Amino acid sequence: MPLPFGLKLKRTRRYTVSSKSCLVTRIQLLNGEFVEFTLSVESTGQECLEAVAQRLELREITYFSLWYFNKQNQQRWIDLEKPLKKQLDKYGLEPTVYFGVVFYVPSVVQLQQEITRYQYYLQLKKDCSGGEDLMLPRTSYSLS
Repeated sequence: MPLPFGLKLKRTRRYTVSSKSCLVTRIQLLNGEFVEFTLSVESTGQECLEAVAQRLELREITYFSLWYFNKQNQQRWIDLEKPLKKQLDKYGLEPTVYFGVVFYVPSVVQLQQEITRYQYYLQLKKDCSGGEDLMLPRTSYSLS
């Protein structure tokens, strides 16, 4: 069955459009859910981050960013001012992008929005369960 808008699924699991002007980006959220966004090939990392924030109804986006695995299988943060497609094509191991906390706060009181605290909690939970050695103050762990 053909996909709409002339989209074709290649072996790289990245969609392309006949006109090559769009890119469908697959993003894994902190809760493990995958979402896809259709962006222009010139779209920056910031535009992609804003699309994710809009989907999550997240207004405090300064604490978050996007990252991917580079060809050496190491985590690399996306440069929000550069086109996303170029970064993934040049450095990315796979086309999947991950949403995560880039700036930790010393106290959760600084986080004004409930959804921000929830996303922050999910990141801390993921870091702790993944064996990450975090040097965060104890106040960062008390999110209630």
